[in-house]
Amino acid sequence: MVAPSPDIHVPHRSTRRARWGMLLIMLGMGASLIATGLVTWVDSKAAAATVAEARTMDLFRAVRRSLRDAVSEDRADLAGLREDFDEAGLRYVGVVTRDGDIIKDAGEPRGVALPRTRFDGPPEPRPEVIDDRLRLDGPLVQRPGGRGRGLRLVIEVEPVLARSLEHAARNQLIVSGAVSLALIVLALVFWRLGRRADELEALRAHDRRLAALGEMSAVLGHELRNPLASLKGHAQLVLERMAEGERSRKNAERVVAEAIRLERLMGQILAFARTGTLEIAEGSPLALVTAAVEKAADPRITVESSRAPERWRFDRSRMEQVLVNLLTNAAEATPEGGRIEVSVSTQNRRLVIGVRDTGPGFEPDADGTVSHVFEPFKTTGKIYGTGLGLAIARRIVLAHGGVIRAENVAGGGALVVIELP
Repeated sequence: MVAPSPDIHVPHRSTRRARWGMLLIMLGMGASLIATGLVTWVDSKAAAATVAEARTMDLFRAVRRSLRDAVSEDRADLAGLREDFDEAGLRYVGVVTRDGDIIKDAGEPRGVALPRTRFDGPPEPRPEVIDDRLRLDGPLVQRPGGRGRGLRLVIEVEPVLARSLEHAARNQLIVSGAVSLALIVLALVFWRLGRRADELEALRAHDRRLAALGEMSAVLGHELRNPLASLKGHAQLVLERMAEGERSRKNAERVVAEAIRLERLMGQILAFARTGTLEIAEGSPLALVTAAVEKAADPRITVESSRAPERWRFDRSRMEQVLVNLLTNAAEATPEGGRIEVSVSTQNRRLVIGVRDTGPGFEPDADGTVSHVFEPFKTTGKIYGTGLGLAIARRIVLAHGGVIRAENVAGGGALVVIELP
């Protein structure tokens, strides 16, 4: 028994580790960039809030110093004061009584009215958020008995600097996310390209092994064919000269039978090694399937051809050889009372021929597939099988530019599908 070939779709372990290592490194780099951007954004938001609050309190003190000697209605130029601090974000300034009545103001406050002021609060209150501004309401003067005692100063500040910090952090987060996404996409692309390259290299190595095996098989087949034909011919002559019932006649019959079996094996080996050109011509797929069914000569075979095309291009003799082999295998695997179904149809501009039986199915590989059945010298439990039938079928289908696949059907049995372009 020839050892099964390794799965041509499994790359070498070292290249697979390198590919996964590169993917994990790229994913780690992307995750690190996103995490750094998130931390920076959160820290920037906290810093922006602190800066906005400190900036508002500084503006409040600056405005109060400017109004210290101009607290009366006629001397306080609030509009000019607001314009002076406009770049710093001052959007509203007003002098308010204890009941919330506005004595004088400049700018537009947020909301419909200013709240009633409280005189039991701290002398340096904290800013409060009003929509997109910070409002600070505090006493106009701090010295008892000073001019303007009992009045309140209200300012509203737009946190320009804080917003710029937040926007910068948000832009950095967006850039980090975009770069991370690009790294992940590139990692996946390179991973797929590396996997494809490994698969192509494995396919080339597999084809080289098959070519070497074919050359060796051709040499052995040609070297053994003449001695085998001579052996069979002499055995048949000896058998013809023996009388019926002679004790040694059974031995001679056994020699002739084994010689015929070996001759058939040599024919299959040479068919596997042969790489002759195809004779492609237009033909009827239904006629092709019908001829193969007639050669298989099994009454359990039924044909579904309602969607069969009228004409297609293929090598009639080679494809008939493939179908006869598939039908013979299906007949040997199907128990008495079972059925064999052949379907002919088109799908996505490809000729699809399926052969399904109700036997035990193929023995699955470790990954659940049954791709091993197309390996040369890989039998499926037959005692006298050569393991070349499906391998020859695969070479013929591939020579047509098509594909052949095998699978186990959920309801039981096996299915072999041929697709020809």
